[in-house]
Amino acid sequence: MGEFRVPDTGLHILILGCMSSGKSTLLNAMLGRGVFPAGNRATTAQIFRIIHDPWCGENVCRNPSESNEWHPLTLERLASYNGTMRENVPADIRLVLPHLQKKRTIVFYDTPGPNTSRHDEHRGETYFALEKLPLTHIFLVLDMAQLHTRDEEALLKDMGRVSALRGGVPVLVILNKADVIDVEKESVGDIVNDVRDTVAQHLPEGTSVEVIPVMAKGAEVWRRMIDRDSLTVFEVEFGQYIDWRLCQAMLEASLMPESICVSVAEQMEEWRRLQKFSQAFRSSLEYLARRVHPEAELINKNVSKILDYADCRRAVTGSGMTALEEYIDQLTVKHYAAPLQESVDSERA
Repeated sequence: MGEFRVPDTGLHILILGCMSSGKSTLLNAMLGRGVFPAGNRATTAQIFRIIHDPWCGENVCRNPSESNEWHPLTLERLASYNGTMRENVPADIRLVLPHLQKKRTIVFYDTPGPNTSRHDEHRGETYFALEKLPLTHIFLVLDMAQLHTRDEEALLKDMGRVSALRGGVPVLVILNKADVIDVEKESVGDIVNDVRDTVAQHLPEGTSVEVIPVMAKGAEVWRRMIDRDSLTVFEVEFGQYIDWRLCQAMLEASLMPESICVSVAEQMEEWRRLQKFSQAFRSSLEYLARRVHPEAELINKNVSKILDYADCRRAVTGSGMTALEEYIDQLTVKHYAAPLQESVDSERA
């Protein structure tokens, strides 16, 4: 593969968050594959620069600290990069995020969680990213089950300090692991508003702060179910339980453009109707299988797997991932249209 120059213009999005908030899981969900190391420990030790290139023919990666040669993107290779990269020299990942609709290059930066006391360099890498990288937006990933911690407070203070120095950087709060919410006992709307207010008070006045609750792990599993990937027993069990009331509450509580709320609600309703059709069709097949021949059950089970597609698509939509991807698409349109309009206005003048 020939040399690829990282674009210095366009969208540059910093993915920021404490250790184990789910930053890498979020990227896995967007990709639909378990490529980025994720877990309840420090799995990302240095900065990864992820270039969404719609014209990329193969998902690849490289570690400039070792070589400029590109390699196929795998979990094992990315894991091998941790600890081998020079300070403040990101590894490059070039890929296609298949669920983004707008064909424009976007650069994401995945950072280590700065709150792991055993690895002071993680803190340095994260603050280097905040202060030095060319950022247009910050995606702040917060763990719904670990809100208002001292680590979060420290991170918000540093984010606010750097944002002020940069003249204000728009922030999208991705409220991850929303599946921990019990909608019978808790208000998703109250949690979202509280998070928005907490983040906003650390930022320069007038800075845009929007919030989207997501279930990143669920979205990754449901997308892999659609693709018939091999799953662990835990992932299968995790993917089989879907709280549709929570999905609806998450959509209603999101603080994002109204056009996205409407679009996601329409998609949820479309998949709900297809679910009902699938269930009725499945019942008819089961009845037919019992009446025809016992072996017909085998055929019926295979058809049922296909019909599960509607459930998974509705679950992905309800997980918040569809809203996040539409949000990124809207950012892409606005960001690339603005310089074009400025050029047109300049020529007219």
